[in-house]
Amino acid sequence: MTIKQKIKYHCTNKKYCQIKRKVGGDKFLNSEGYIVDFSREFIVVQEVNDFRVLGYYIFPISTVVDIRYNNMDKYFNKILIKEKQVELVKNKYPLDLTDWTTIFKSIKNAGLNIIVECEAPDDDDFIIGPITKITKSAVSIHFISTNGYLFPEPTRVTYNRITVTRFDDNYVNVFSKYIRQR
Repeated sequence: MTIKQKIKYHCTNKKYCQIKRKVGGDKFLNSEGYIVDFSREFIVVQEVNDFRVLGYYIFPISTVVDIRYNNMDKYFNKILIKEKQVELVKNKYPLDLTDWTTIFKSIKNAGLNIIVECEAPDDDDFIIGPITKITKSAVSIHFISTNGYLFPEPTRVTYNRITVTRFDDNYVNVFSKYIRQR
């Protein structure tokens, strides 16, 4: 099966999988969970960690090197079914996955804060906060510092630097509740 056929199979059949992504240079990262939506260019995964179904992340299909579904993954899926975690797998946010611009507009319209990452070894960034501006080439985020303060000016991130965007996960939701003003 091709990568796109595997994506469609896992999304349609609600199967847990491990997704190997190339994020820059010789750096590869694994993402694990359930594929809940996809387009020609992007994939939406509901993350699984410690036998819990968590939030969502989006990344370009072009970064996907392999999708693994072996005996270990099948067993893991059975455990998640028995733990009633698979019942939580759903696409709660129908997003327009045409391009980064439409993705960020959809997330902003849902009223969600995000995490945008560049995971490349030579350009590592982690930006969390509310979306303030969306253009054809970049998204601006009102960055929340590690001590909970909003930076005075939004941080602009060009789409070509983004390897993954996360939303509606415990980290961003809890951290966003405790934003402090200077």
